[in-house]
Amino acid sequence: MLKVFGFVRRHPDLTHDEYRAAHVGYHNSYGRRLNNIRGYVLNVRANAPIGKTLGLLADQITRNESPGFDDLWDGWGQLLFDSLETYLSAKTPAHDKAGPRGLEDDARVAAVGGDGPWLYAGSPFQFMVVEHVALAVRRPERKLFKLTQFATQQSGLPAELFRSYVSGRYAARLAQLPGLRGLVMNFRTPLDVMSKFFEPEAQGFTASGIAEREHFYGSWDCMTELWFDRAKQFVDGREHTPLSAHLDTLESELFASVCYREVDETVVVLPNRAPAPEYYFR
Repeated sequence: MLKVFGFVRRHPDLTHDEYRAAHVGYHNSYGRRLNNIRGYVLNVRANAPIGKTLGLLADQITRNESPGFDDLWDGWGQLLFDSLETYLSAKTPAHDKAGPRGLEDDARVAAVGGDGPWLYAGSPFQFMVVEHVALAVRRPERKLFKLTQFATQQSGLPAELFRSYVSGRYAARLAQLPGLRGLVMNFRTPLDVMSKFFEPEAQGFTASGIAEREHFYGSWDCMTELWFDRAKQFVDGREHTPLSAHLDTLESELFASVCYREVDETVVVLPNRAPAPEYYFR
């Protein structure tokens, strides 16, 4: 399974809420039809600042946050495909448009609706992640509180050990948080998943686009997703408990920097990591 993140910044002519509505609505209506897509989840940064959501805890568990981090993104999509080949061929006309003679090719799917110039400020920051599903999320038919943790690894700690420790003993501790509904770690990789997915003249391949992307990459190495019914469950689990002390110790050992953001999640195509059947399965 291939998992790709695409972080985006809203077009400067759009408010945050206008961007959210446009991405969740028109853009997703085409994104969900990408050929052979196995999962598509959109995450948009919540309107409330994390300090208001988590209260005093936010300052206690945040360390060395990258300046201007929120200026680099407003949301990100998570795309799942069976392989790099199916991902790179996803932006082609989809044979799923109803016509007078049955299904026809829809070229708009190849451009994902063609609204990128009006929806985004520049190209998405697109990259592959290696995921560790510590606790598979089971979503009820209502909105959950989704918290994301962005962390960089301590200097001198090899990437292999960082991934092993975070997905091992750290994940085991996080999984003990009361009320936790899901826990997934995502480790950013340097694999190039942009060159054959976007046009060569895209802004992301200009000198300024590359510099912006590299600056964003420097803000985190691992992004952890946590789901709860309410924010208070996370706050109660991290404040003045033996578990909190264990987590504080591990985070100081593993992370050079760490910060948190709440996001609003839209499940566009429910992720399906099982082998694909030999028929149209969406």
